[in-house]
Amino acid sequence: MSASLSRDGAKLRVCGHIGFAGANLACEQGLALIAGAAGDVVVDLGGLESPSSVSVAVLLRWARALAARGDRLSLVNVPEKCRAILSVSGLTEALPEVQP
Repeated sequence: MSASLSRDGAKLRVCGHIGFAGANLACEQGLALIAGAAGDVVVDLGGLESPSSVSVAVLLRWARALAARGDRLSLVNVPEKCRAILSVSGLTEALPEVQP
């Protein structure tokens, strides 16, 4: 299953799997959804399956796009494996987790 993205106001929901084959598409879809949001964006990862460094790379691209316009990205419902990847990569400040 590939990733499915949806936006509700300033919240972006990620469901499914972001792997190598679908990473560019997921990234572009997310950037388009983020462009329509005003201000900071919260990404809900509760539906993310099999988190990997690829999914973290996509999140970083979204965070950079937001930072370029002066806004921030934060994460909620972060799967444990994703949290571990963020920690070992030193990315917990770049992709902060907030409480839902």
